[in-house]
Amino acid sequence: MPVCKDCMYFKTGKGDTGECEINGPTEPDRDAQRCPSRTFRPKPS
Repeated sequence: MPVCKDCMYFKTGKGDTGECEINGPTEPDRDAQRCPSRTFRPKPS
């Protein structure tokens, strides 16, 4: 199952945090199906 760090909108932050360009701060291992705005897009291969 994909997680936030697999999304093209996710940027790695310091420590165990990250930032979604659309939804703000988030955990890298958060289940992508919990994306509040359903904007999860897989990173291009």
